[in-house]
Amino acid sequence: MTPKVAVVYHSRRGTMRALAESAAEGARAYGAQVRLLRVPDDKAITAWPDPEAAPEDALWADGLVLASPTYFGTPSSPFKRFLESTSPLWSQGLLADRIVTGLTASTCLHGGRETTLLALYQSVYHWGAWALGADPAGTDCEVTGGNPYGLAVTSVRDGVVGEADLAAAWSAGHRLAATAAQVRRSGREEGAAGRARVTVVHCSEDETVRMLAQECAAGARETGAEVRLRRLAGPAAARESGLPGPAGGAPPAAVVTPDDVDWADSLLFGTRIRSGALAASLLGFLQSLEPESGPGPLAGKPAGGFACAPRPQAGSESAMLALNNVLHHGGAVLVPPGYTDPAVFAAGGNPYGTTHSRTAGALPTAQALAAARHQGRRMALAGGRLRREPVGAAVSSDTPLAKEVI
Repeated sequence: MTPKVAVVYHSRRGTMRALAESAAEGARAYGAQVRLLRVPDDKAITAWPDPEAAPEDALWADGLVLASPTYFGTPSSPFKRFLESTSPLWSQGLLADRIVTGLTASTCLHGGRETTLLALYQSVYHWGAWALGADPAGTDCEVTGGNPYGLAVTSVRDGVVGEADLAAAWSAGHRLAATAAQVRRSGREEGAAGRARVTVVHCSEDETVRMLAQECAAGARETGAEVRLRRLAGPAAARESGLPGPAGGAPPAAVVTPDDVDWADSLLFGTRIRSGALAASLLGFLQSLEPESGPGPLAGKPAGGFACAPRPQAGSESAMLALNNVLHHGGAVLVPPGYTDPAVFAAGGNPYGTTHSRTAGALPTAQALAAARHQGRRMALAGGRLRREPVGAAVSSDTPLAKEVI
């Protein structure tokens, strides 16, 4: 099934257009229908011939390459205006489940390239879009600086882009097209979610997180998915929440192992939040999965998270985004809840992951539990759509351009 890819760029001197054009070529080499589109800017040095991007292009596309220069550590204001113009479509829930990858450039190595890529994803998480970073185990990622969040290069005044950077952009477009094709193809197959295997991992010392994990697992099972509910190593019945015991007398889950991650098609990770950060037990486990070389067990798999915070604004958003950063390093495909169901709004409207605040009670609210159940269903769907083959596996060695660049 032919995927549709929109490559949207903002460029003044030519760096971003060169990267975008190469990404478009990579997507076309896969066989995608491609629109190469510019974000209007009256300060651009060159009048690029490509059509102007419109919100309807995001609606048309199965996948998007978003290419913005880094300005003060964020996407440029013209590019932000384009993203904000999609609000009417977003409010109708029409942009969920697009696959998005990011490209950027700056004049200095540490001038905000990482934060720009992450800001692009942070915006489209509100759509419910999936974020496809770079392949951390790939050669392109290594030769362009090892950025797992996407492609970031050095821009020069004359806009000239090096061959290695162009090759990496080509690969990014090709990989995005392959992923979008896989998601589109399996999305039309009956029972795709029911064939998924989902692992839900949670902190063992927090009863509230455990209850959210159970709800995520229940939601995944509703789709017919096979589910493993696992806890991180530690005291299985700690009472930091002040609850008298496991809800309903449920026994503690088995301790998670790397095999549970290998087995899964998609994963959800639950954590308590302290000082705006992830629990050390979860961070340590995720770091243990990062391989010394080659793809790790998270590579190409949909993943996301949920959490419990001490207060509503004490890390509910930032900790979820920090978890996403860690998952990018494992090569996961980030699948947030977005605003894809009324349950998300009812639970506080966190598009990055389901969260509960202890100020609302020691036990998760009914709204938080419903949001967690929705997130579990959503992750099973994503796992079913990406389980058939590794991301990017459909690269054809018969494609002349593929032979030249890879």
